Amino acid sequence: MSTKTKAPVKGLTFTHNGHRYKLDGLPVTGVTTILNGGIPKPALIYWAGKTVAEYVEANPAEIESLRNRADVDFVRELSGIPAKLRDEAGVTGTAVHDLAETLAATGTVDDVPEELAGYVEGYADFLDRFQITPLLMERPCASRKDWFAGKFDMIGTSPLLNDGAPVMVDLKTSKYVYGETGLQTAAYSLAEFYIDEDGNEHPMPEIVATYVAHVTPMDRDGVNARYGVAPLGTTLYPLAQNLEEMKSHYAMFLAAAYTHKTTKLRDAIVGTPVTIEQKADAA
Repeated sequence: MSTKTKAPVKGLTFTHNGHRYKLDGLPVTGVTTILNGGIPKPALIYWAGKTVAEYVEANPAEIESLRNRADVDFVRELSGIPAKLRDEAGVTGTAVHDLAETLAATGTVDDVPEELAGYVEGYADFLDRFQITPLLMERPCASRKDWFAGKFDMIGTSPLLNDGAPVMVDLKTSKYVYGETGLQTAAYSLAEFYIDEDGNEHPMPEIVATYVAHVTPMDRDGVNARYGVAPLGTTLYPLAQNLEEMKSHYAMFLAAAYTHKTTKLRDAIVGTPVTIEQKADAA
């Protein structure tokens, strides 16, 4: 009687439902998940409280209605406001990324929703100003050695940046850009491989520098509609300008990865309460 052994699964796969990666058949943590779990974000605490306070001030009638409804948990409704706004911003960011990919790859994009037109116009201006030539866009990448995966936004070249050598550019649509994006782009740049549309692995190109492109909406009148500042549209910020800086950022990423990986170990550090047995004195 012969038995067949199942061949090991090789390669990197990504499941959109749940946003999960698997590497060689095993779950592998995403770069953004590592950074979210490994780097403290004290500003989020202030932002969450401020968001609820602003909502209460701006919607007095709705707040009073919620307070008087027996079928609504008033505290739960208010505490859920930051998560709701975060999710809405995430939907916008994903849509802008998709449009930006199409625009950079083809030079044009059709059927842009009105609320996203300002982002697309600002990003198109950025591509033209910097004469960006995309080499790879929105490709999954991974490292077996350090066990992580992710999807970078763009590797491209520009005659105005780093003598035309390949650079990594990450797109952000958030209100601000943060230093941890340097850790994110370093992880992508120093990953071991990326996969093409057919799932084939290729070594990562040699990246000489990393940048973050802050994409903000610019309206038809040339005014930044979201922030009310100069009509920049998209602003490019440098992160790592050479391999030495990139490796330094990567070391910070690995530290964050270790902090994230040991979460359960830290939770288990505190043991059961210590008790002292009371004994009666000898007669």
